[in-house]
Amino acid sequence: MNQKGQIVVEYVLLLVVAVSISAMLVSNLVSRDPDNPGILTSKWHAILMTIGDDVPDKKK
Repeated sequence: MNQKGQIVVEYVLLLVVAVSISAMLVSNLVSRDPDNPGILTSKWHAILMTIGDDVPDKKK
């Protein structure tokens, strides 16, 4: 009977570790802080600026 309790504790600990790691990844990847934007946010902004700078009648 003691094994069931240990399995539950181990599962909860693994769940806490997985959630905390995913929260750190999300905060670093998609942070919307203007002083320190996340990696995906800054790359998306660069893509939008590149698309916005495109002039349709301009020849390359």
